[in-house]
Amino acid sequence: MKSTRIDTLHYWGQYQPDRRIDFNGFFWTRPQGGVLIDPMPLDDAQIAFVREHGGAAHILVTNADHWRASSNLAETLGATIVAPRRESKRLADRADLVGEWFDGSGDLPAALRGHLAVHWIEGGKSPAEPVLDLLAEDALYFSDVVRSHRSGALMLLPAAKLENPTRVAADLAKLAGRRPGAVLLGDGDSLFAGAAELFERFVAEPNQP
Repeated sequence: MKSTRIDTLHYWGQYQPDRRIDFNGFFWTRPQGGVLIDPMPLDDAQIAFVREHGGAAHILVTNADHWRASSNLAETLGATIVAPRRESKRLADRADLVGEWFDGSGDLPAALRGHLAVHWIEGGKSPAEPVLDLLAEDALYFSDVVRSHRSGALMLLPAAKLENPTRVAADLAKLAGRRPGAVLLGDGDSLFAGAAELFERFVAEPNQP
């Protein structure tokens, strides 16, 4: 489990040799119980770290492809799985394991309301991908549609994997004024240094890998 310059955010990843990037999971520590975001598997030492830092009350799964280790970790840590309602069909049988569904910021679990905002990007690999806005941390989390194959650069999924690239660009443009202090990525290297400027340029002209 790696620490970041944001005290409440930690992450871990697994290298994917076919893509030459890491797939990442995030641990967001909170007084009311921590949150795991799109978690990759955790070993015993990492589970101990989570428990030593208040445990995990919730597991946020942003889309069916990022279910990853959610089932096992929910059982191990006693966490409630939270997922977008629009992913229920794609989750298939796993939908039975979801404890809470959300359609937007207002119906997130009570402990997260006011601390986490949800934006939506349509036209990607899933019907509508939630972008998680961690407000106090000044960080945006993208699970799939935005990624990084080179440190210090942001890019979209390849056009062949996007259902509607024009819609993706339009929804990204709605975030133009956000200028986050950090951009967290489920796939590839997250941005911490200079994130606001890089994100502003990327949103103005999204590029393809």
